Amino acid sequence: MLFAQTNEGPVITAIDGYAARVGSTIITYGEIRENVAPFMQQLFQLYQGEELARQIQNTYLDTREALIEEALIKEETQALGLALPPHVIDDEVDRLIRERFDNDRTLLTRALAERRMTFEEWREGVADQITLRVYYNQEVIRRASVSTEAIETAYEQNKENYFIPLKVKFRAILINKGTTEEDRAVKKQQADETLQNLLNGADFAETAKKVSEGIRADDGGAFPWSEPKDIRAELRPALYSVATGEVSDLIETDDEFYIIKIEERREKGYTPLNDVREEIETELLALEQNRLHADLMERLAERHFVVRY
Repeated sequence: MLFAQTNEGPVITAIDGYAARVGSTIITYGEIRENVAPFMQQLFQLYQGEELARQIQNTYLDTREALIEEALIKEETQALGLALPPHVIDDEVDRLIRERFDNDRTLLTRALAERRMTFEEWREGVADQITLRVYYNQEVIRRASVSTEAIETAYEQNKENYFIPLKVKFRAILINKGTTEEDRAVKKQQADETLQNLLNGADFAETAKKVSEGIRADDGGAFPWSEPKDIRAELRPALYSVATGEVSDLIETDDEFYIIKIEERREKGYTPLNDVREEIETELLALEQNRLHADLMERLAERHFVVRY
């Protein structure tokens, strides 16, 4: 072994040897290592130390279980005598050569030589994979369905997940009060005059660019879609009560004057079922497929001998 053995399997796979047996199918540590290889670089980039060892361990164990499940399906298809017409296999072989080897059989021959595999052995593997897919689609994918009633029930049971809070798009003008009594009087007069000009029809964005001392002044005081709860408390009443297109009264805090204009408003409510129906159906379908998958593997494990080493 390269690393220590645990009750749940090797932290890192052995150089070679049996990892599991399913009926007449042997799963070796080498097969597991080959299937895990594409993920190793990412694991080493994301983790280190004990967490890295844990993630590698889990990846090896998950891969072993995936290979066991594949072997169970293979044993079942063989027991049932399932076979595909030769032309179906030939079509798949041609597709793989075209897509993976640039339609060059010489490249395929070299790749097979590196793996010490004959063309017939590779073709047999291709046939197995197609047969497994056909059987799995028949037993799991095509059987999975979700009723309209199930979608509606899931929507009602999880309706809070589809709640849309009140949001407003608004502009704001900020005028600082100043530090002295004289400054405060001047600023108050400026704030009152600004509000009156706006009420008389002055453009809010242009006024904000000229008058506002806020950080969004250059953008005409524009704020993006926001929930009132995310805005400072003194401004929230205006966000709730001022009508779309209207300007608020002067809002006074300890140190500033504010004037707000509501540009757009999205009232609170729930996303309609029809808008999320496809999303819910996809989620329920995945759950149903997972259930059918688990049931299938449980049945196959009862029919075929499985041992993990």
